[in-house]
This record gives sequence, C-alpha cells and structure tokens, in this order.
Amino acid sequence: MRLFVAVVPPRPVLLELRAAITTLPHNDPNLRWERPENWHITLAFLGEVSEEALTELQESLGRAAARNAPIELSLAGGGSFNSRALWAGVQGDVARLGRLAESVASVARRCRVKVEDKSFRPHLTLARVRGVPRTARVTGNGPVDLQPYVDRMQVFRTPRWLVGEMDLFASVDFPVKHYDRLSHWPLTGR
Repeated sequence: MRLFVAVVPPRPVLLELRAAITTLPHNDPNLRWERPENWHITLAFLGEVSEEALTELQESLGRAAARNAPIELSLAGGGSFNSRALWAGVQGDVARLGRLAESVASVARRCRVKVEDKSFRPHLTLARVRGVPRTARVTGNGPVDLQPYVDRMQVFRTPRWLVGEMDLFASVDFPVKHYDRLSHWPLTGR
C-alpha cells in the first residue's frame, strides 16, 4: 500500500481555507481541485510499504512523535510547483516542522522503507493540473496559468493553531481518490 505521514489542520482552519478558495475560479477543466477531506500537510511520502514492514514502521513513528512537542503553525498565502500544482503556504514554526519531517524520514529509512529524497517544503495542496504527473517539470505556464490563483491567495491567512499529532495515511485510488488514516500519534515532547 502507498503510505505517507502528514499533519492535518484543525476543522476551523480548514473551514477558513474552504471559504477562501470558493472565491477562486473553479471552471477550468484542466484543474482538478483536491477534496477538502483530503487536505493535509505532508511530512514524508513513503511510497509502497509491505504489510510486513507496517508494524515496525508504526511503532517507530509513534516513538518519533513522542520525541516532538506540539508545533504552532498557520496557513498563509499560496504558490505553485512548476505550473502543475496550486498550494496554500504554511507559516509559523516551520523549522521545527522540518525537523519532524526529517525525523519521520529517518525512521522510515531505518525500517527499510524508501522515502522520497527531496527538500521539505511545507504546503497544503489545493489543486493539480490534469495530465501532468507530480514529478513532471513543466516549462512555461503549462495547460493552466496558475499565477492568477497564486496572486489571489497572497492575502489569505488563518489564525495559528497547535499541531498536536501526526498521522499515517494510505492513499486509495478506488472508487474515488481518498486517504485512509491508519494511525495517529500525539506530539508529546517526551
């Protein structure tokens, strides 16, 4: 199964984000909007993980979570990745969030789970350009010019909230793309 570790903003923050993106145009057929129930801030993509590796991974991620204290964050602004995805930005103690992401990746590697090797850029994906793979590099604007969306997101801000847990999700494509939460652990700072 395809897994990832993430933090999910609290419901009031997600409701503010939902209200903000309703002001953006939603009529471009080349843009696929993420469903709000799928919104999250990814700490690490773990890819395919066998059932045999899952138990050790869950135990190790639980220990990693316990070593990290809650983190204060907010959503603010927006951007795009190579004209293929539109996202909301993350502000607050992103350095500590980055250290948590590094800890998650280290745990996964020790459990012999392959982790994407790229720099951590905290964000919450709002929409993806159809037909452009996540790993593709698009030159120019691609099939959708995301800059007007990014410009309108610049004024968006939520109040800060305390991230108190991290979650392990399985990515499921059928019958509709969704994420099943397999485990969650509190950030206790022990």
